[in-house]
Amino acid sequence: MFAFLLPFLQEPPPLPTAVSTTVDVKSFVLNALFAIIWALVAAICFAIIIPIALKLYNLLTPGIDEMEELKSGNVAVAIVLFGFILSMTLVVIAIFLK
Repeated sequence: MFAFLLPFLQEPPPLPTAVSTTVDVKSFVLNALFAIIWALVAAICFAIIIPIALKLYNLLTPGIDEMEELKSGNVAVAIVLFGFILSMTLVVIAIFLK
């Protein structure tokens, strides 16, 4: 009945006894370079996808000018646009992680 608790009731794995204090600088620099390149690729993709998604959203909601509503202080439109942009961001992240 409580089988899901079995992993928590087992004995924890032993702690490592020897700690490596050496730093592989070449590996660190390579990983940092890949992280920077990956961040640039993601920023470029977001800069392309978000405006396209907002244009699509404008086409899907005729009769409402979202930018004018935002300028006039309509919080409901701001929340809906935030949710739309967040969902597009999550879709792009899901594609990147696949």
